Amino acid sequence: MLRGHRPVIFMSLFLATPLRAIAQDPSDVAQLREALQAQQALNQKLLDRLEAVEAGQAALLGQLQSLETAAPDAAEFREERDEILDEIRGEYFDLQDKLDSLPSLSGYYDFEYFNDDREDSPGEFRQHHLSLHLSKEWEKWRLFSEFEFEFGAKFEGDGGTDLEEARGEIKVEQAWGEYVHSDALTLRGGLILTPGHWNVNHYPNIVLSTRRPLMVRRVFREAFVGVMGYGSKYWRDFGLTYHGYVGNGESGFFTKHDDNEGKAVGGKLTFHLPTKGALDTLDVGLSMYHESPSHEARTFTWGLDAQIRKGPWEVLTEFAMRDAEEDRTGFYLQPSYRFNEKWATFYRYDLLDVQHTGETQEHSVGVNFRPIPDISLKLEYFHSRRSYDEDASGVATSVAIHF
Repeated sequence: MLRGHRPVIFMSLFLATPLRAIAQDPSDVAQLREALQAQQALNQKLLDRLEAVEAGQAALLGQLQSLETAAPDAAEFREERDEILDEIRGEYFDLQDKLDSLPSLSGYYDFEYFNDDREDSPGEFRQHHLSLHLSKEWEKWRLFSEFEFEFGAKFEGDGGTDLEEARGEIKVEQAWGEYVHSDALTLRGGLILTPGHWNVNHYPNIVLSTRRPLMVRRVFREAFVGVMGYGSKYWRDFGLTYHGYVGNGESGFFTKHDDNEGKAVGGKLTFHLPTKGALDTLDVGLSMYHESPSHEARTFTWGLDAQIRKGPWEVLTEFAMRDAEEDRTGFYLQPSYRFNEKWATFYRYDLLDVQHTGETQEHSVGVNFRPIPDISLKLEYFHSRRSYDEDASGVATSVAIHF
């Protein structure tokens, strides 16, 4: 009820009244007495209204208690209520079944700005990615596809074989179906990303930086068409994850045909190492890839990667060497720190050495802000040193949105 609040109400009314300090002039005293009388009349009206409200509350409470007492005996009412609830449940489950039968649609979008101090490199905005993901599951079967539209893609034809005003790129980034036999064995076939930490987790809404490491997709190939088996096994604090694959080699149209009978083979072993509580995560991976292209020297690539976590700290690093017609070596080291769910910062050192072209070293430092989990705002500064060109410094910023 409101009775306990009456002293507070009257005190508030008294303090809110625009009374002046007690004056010495008799006319002021008379005016003050009139103001007090008016205030007392107002207080009485408010008190009457409060009592009316209390009476209304008491009546409502009595009606509620009567309903609560009568409800257990109202069998007819309960039957009608249960019928309505059963009908609502049935409609809900029917709707859920229809939704489950549809493919899931998700994806990401990112918008960027780059600027560095090279004379021939003006600052520029980029509408980089619009990526659509379609996925579907049936018990132990899964389907996933990723369609990517880069740089405002536009292709326009006039009925002939040539495209007019073409720009950007439209491509299938990956598309595969798989059968999940168990945690230790899943079989996947289709257009598959080569297993590598950054290559698989490359989505702009996940990674901290706007610019990816220099070595990613320049030492190990980006994707292959073929089949892959993978799985994991744990023994207390120790675990092992494996990937093994065979597919078409690198060629101009590897999604349709290979250029020779010798298939590309590769794999990765990731060791989930025990740390006795010193670290939250310590994963170390060993990767390899081999193929024999037509009219070229064989290609053999191997690499190491690691992911280390402790509380808000994380360290990612990868190293890879490619022995081929054009030898390549790549490396990056990226420590990062998350202040909370919204703010994070990182530093990265990059190295890429390409035979016949030269070496590039790069330092990057940046911040990442997530106002909500599905939106990432990024800002970073970088400095590049090239053996084949002038040094450069610049900034990169972007917004990445997951949907």
